[in-house]
Amino acid sequence: MVIEKIRVSIGSASVLKLTTSIILKDMPTTCYLMTYKEGHCFANCGFCPQARGSDSSTEKLSRVTWPVFPLKEVLSRLKNMPIEQQFQRACVQTLNYPENFRDIVEITSKIRGVFKNPISTAIPPLTKEKMKELKAVGINTIGISLDGATPEIFNKVKGKDVNGPYKWEIHYKCLKDALDVFSKGFVSTHLIVGFGESHEELLERIQDLHDMSITVSLFAFTPIKGTKFENMKQPPILDFRKIQLGRYLIVNNIKTYHDFHFDKTGKLLKFDISKVALRNYVEMSNPFITSGCPGCNRPYYTSRPSGPIYNYPRNLITREKEEIFKLLVNFAD
Repeated sequence: MVIEKIRVSIGSASVLKLTTSIILKDMPTTCYLMTYKEGHCFANCGFCPQARGSDSSTEKLSRVTWPVFPLKEVLSRLKNMPIEQQFQRACVQTLNYPENFRDIVEITSKIRGVFKNPISTAIPPLTKEKMKELKAVGINTIGISLDGATPEIFNKVKGKDVNGPYKWEIHYKCLKDALDVFSKGFVSTHLIVGFGESHEELLERIQDLHDMSITVSLFAFTPIKGTKFENMKQPPILDFRKIQLGRYLIVNNIKTYHDFHFDKTGKLLKFDISKVALRNYVEMSNPFITSGCPGCNRPYYTSRPSGPIYNYPRNLITREKEEIFKLLVNFAD
C-alpha cells in the first residue's frame, strides 16, 4: 500500500508554506508530522483528543491542529527549502493502530531521501526488532511516552483505569530496550505535570530516567474539549516552574532529587541552591525553554499565545525573567 496522506502540525505547515491560515510569532524549529489514519486512535488516553473514546476532532493533538496534506507535496517542500530555512529536525509521530509501524517505516524512508537533518519518532511501545528496523531506515531518536510519573498515575490517565491498552511495565521495558538499539542520549520520554502527582514523585521519576540516560521532556496538562479529562484544570504555573527547574538541575548533574527538600505530602520546599544561583539559571532561560530532542521547541503545544506560557519556545525576555524569579525566589536559600 502506498501512503498518500500525512498530517502536519499547523505551525510546521506554515513554515512549509502549505498553509497561510496562521502566522506564528514563534515558529517551530522541528517539522512535526503525524501518520494519517481515518478515525481515532486505538488507545484511550484520558487527556488526548485522538483517544478511542474522545469526541474531539481527529485533527487535534493537544491544543494543536494537524491538517492533512498529500505526502508528495510535503516531501517536495522539505526537499526544496533553502538551507538557511531548513528545520533542525523532523519528528514523525504515530497513533496506535495496526498499520502504524508499516506507515512510519515508509514515511521515514521517504523523508530520509529528501531531508538530511536528524529524524525522531514518537511511537507506542514496540519490539526491539522493530526498533532496529526504524533505526535502519533513518530514525536516530525514539520517544516512548510515559506521560504519568507513577504507575498509579499512568493507569489513571492511559492504562486500565481508562480502558486503555497500555501497561507501565511494558513501557518501561521498551524504554530500556530502546537504549540497547539507539544508545544513551537517543531515547526520550514525556511526563505530563498536573494529574495529581506530587513534586517529589515527579522529580524522583525524572532522576530515575536521567540515571538511565533517557531524555525527559515536560508538558503541562492541557484540557481539551471532548476528552475524558476536559473539565480538569491546567497545573498552577508555580508547580510547573518548580518541576522545570528541578528537571534542569537533575539532567545537568547540578543537583540530584535527594538534594531537594519536600514536606510530608511531597511538596517541594527548597532546591538547595542560593538566590544568586537561581538568578543565574533564570537569566540563561534554559530551564524554562521546551525540553526534548535538540531542535524541538513545540511552540504553544500546551499554552495559548496569550499565556500563561508553560514551555517557552525561545529565550525569555526581561519581564518573563522577573516573573519567574519572583515565583521561585522563596524556594532558594
